[in-house]
Amino acid sequence: MLNRFEGKVIAIAGGSGGIGSSVAKRLASEGAAVLVGDINFPAAQQTAVEIAEAGGIATPMTLDIGDETSVQHFVAAATRLYGGLDGFHVNALDSSRAAGDTDAVAMDMADYDAMTAVNMRGYFLCTRHAVPALVARGGGGLLYTSSGSAYAGLDSRPAYSMIKSSIHALARHVASRWGKQGVRSNVIAPGLIMHPAAEAAVGADYGEKVLQGLPVTRLGKPEDIAAMAALLLSEDGAFITGQVISVDGGASMRP
Repeated sequence: MLNRFEGKVIAIAGGSGGIGSSVAKRLASEGAAVLVGDINFPAAQQTAVEIAEAGGIATPMTLDIGDETSVQHFVAAATRLYGGLDGFHVNALDSSRAAGDTDAVAMDMADYDAMTAVNMRGYFLCTRHAVPALVARGGGGLLYTSSGSAYAGLDSRPAYSMIKSSIHALARHVASRWGKQGVRSNVIAPGLIMHPAAEAAVGADYGEKVLQGLPVTRLGKPEDIAAMAALLLSEDGAFITGQVISVDGGASMRP
């Protein structure tokens, strides 16, 4: 395994679950001290324990990206515990109102407001407080998790698609505004990534149906996203900024 993050400090908002936990473990395996933030503290703690058992360095924290004070404390903890911040991955998602994300006419505005308050405003808050910490360190990487839904013309889930598209705009803004101060900003847009929670949500049959339309031999795994995250947050990705990179097994090629 490479040691691309030796001496680096990376914070992950949404660091438990399939993708977040896999990214945290990958970065720690390459030498990073990882701050694992999640609204589900026991899950964040479990990720940190598994990293420590593998010989890595990680600290779990409760983090609600919809609460600015919580985000401030999370970013400040990177400096307090490890001396600074070299990278920040915003991966959190509140899907508790997803069932109400029907269409633009029928959707209850309370569901819309709740979804955007965390999944769009929360990403903005993380950016607002991570950028100064990265600049103070001499630069670093901001990485966001989006979705292939940002590109699709779906007949449902309008709020989800709008939210994911907004993340792309935010990343390009950061890349343009703070690039000369050493801050790079990119987005990973995953396709269907299978892990226990995802399989429970969509079912194995749906996964097999998706696979039939892909030009690859398997569905995505959290490790696929972790590998791309490690590239984009490391010096190997130093000339990549303002980009949205699809890690979707070729799904975005479909008409």
